[in-house]
Amino acid sequence: MKKLKYLNRIILFLACFFIQWEAKAQVVEKIIAVVEDNIILKSDLDLQMEQAIQAGYYGEEDISCEILNQLIVDKIFIVQAERDSIVVTNDEVDSELNRRIQYFISMFGSDEKLEEYYGKSIFDLKEEFRDDIYQQLLSDKMRSGVFSDLDVTPAEVFAFFEKIPKDSLPYFNSEVEIGQIVIFAEPTLAQKEQARKQAEKIIEDINIGSDFGFQALLYSDDPGSATKDGYLGYVKRGELVPEFEAVAFRLEIGQISEVVETEFGFHIIQLLDRKGDRIEVRHILITPDIDNSNVLAAQEDIQEVHTKLLNKELTYAQAVSLYSKDEQSVQNGGLLTNPESGNTFFEMSQLEGNVALALDNMEVGTFSEILPYQSYDGKSGFRILYLQSESPAHIASLEEDYSKIKAVAKQNKQSLEMEKWLAKKAESIYIKLADEYAYCDHIGKLQ
Repeated sequence: MKKLKYLNRIILFLACFFIQWEAKAQVVEKIIAVVEDNIILKSDLDLQMEQAIQAGYYGEEDISCEILNQLIVDKIFIVQAERDSIVVTNDEVDSELNRRIQYFISMFGSDEKLEEYYGKSIFDLKEEFRDDIYQQLLSDKMRSGVFSDLDVTPAEVFAFFEKIPKDSLPYFNSEVEIGQIVIFAEPTLAQKEQARKQAEKIIEDINIGSDFGFQALLYSDDPGSATKDGYLGYVKRGELVPEFEAVAFRLEIGQISEVVETEFGFHIIQLLDRKGDRIEVRHILITPDIDNSNVLAAQEDIQEVHTKLLNKELTYAQAVSLYSKDEQSVQNGGLLTNPESGNTFFEMSQLEGNVALALDNMEVGTFSEILPYQSYDGKSGFRILYLQSESPAHIASLEEDYSKIKAVAKQNKQSLEMEKWLAKKAESIYIKLADEYAYCDHIGKLQ
């Protein structure tokens, strides 16, 4: 669930953090760099070096300085993010964890095979790397904030492209851009009322002596906290949904709330502690039951949308805006994001089997049949796919690949600006390297 139910760059994409878990036990911990209160261990560097090899680096050149520099840069962004009070929510962490877990599940073939290989449940794997993901997202958010207003003009894109040697132009495989319209099965008013009454009964049982944690274990629909007495930990304002926060921050220590309704269901909240602007809470979540009638209703709704699209009574953009319930894709105009590249282009080999099959007979600008769909957070429903663009394999050109070339030109400009920003910020940030890495000249400039 968003912000509660799953309480949910470039150092080598999707940093293979499961490799880290196996390697951590095999390296000697030694501090090799300090950035304010943040330390970088020899194991951190070793793991990134291992990932470089996993990603295909086999050169003889020593890239340890380059990787260590990137680790230090990440820490600088984290320090500045904390100074600027940048917030990364539990929901954002959960979303990124789910995205990465899904990627690895697709590699192993199933949840069970992934868990069997690492000897841990998916929940435990997420908890193992939650802090790492939080730190990475904090760094990324600070990084993107610094350069959010930076752009490149068409003239700059053209100049950048002209500087690329003709024999070095990239070759692009055939790619597609895919949009989707999603409708989930939603509970009825009667089902919601039944869930509310169940939550009220739980409060009554707690008030006459039943243990809160035991009730959470028995009844809570939040898999991330149910087995931990409903524990959510310490949170700040802005990390949870507004309705939940409005009640939680007003409670006295030890007090249990009345039933609180959010978009995710009905909550029973207990305040455990308060430290400054943070509160320690636990909760029990009761979500309304979804049955076959809800599924049929969702199917009827999306069938109506599908008919309007085919009859041209509705444009794709209108359908996304008015009907689609998948928040992540809606924020991107309905387009799917490629988890391997971060952009909206997919090679056919990168698509899920059912998606690739659906696209097989589609032309640009057309819609698929209605397909069953399940989101990463467990919601079930239906979706309609839209083929927005398709490009054959080709050598890069401004005419066909302007948006991609612009993205690279912008990234190049950002890199130059980042060098200036880092040099300025490093003047007020304590950075210290271990003696054996003093030879890394570029890093030395930040000290």
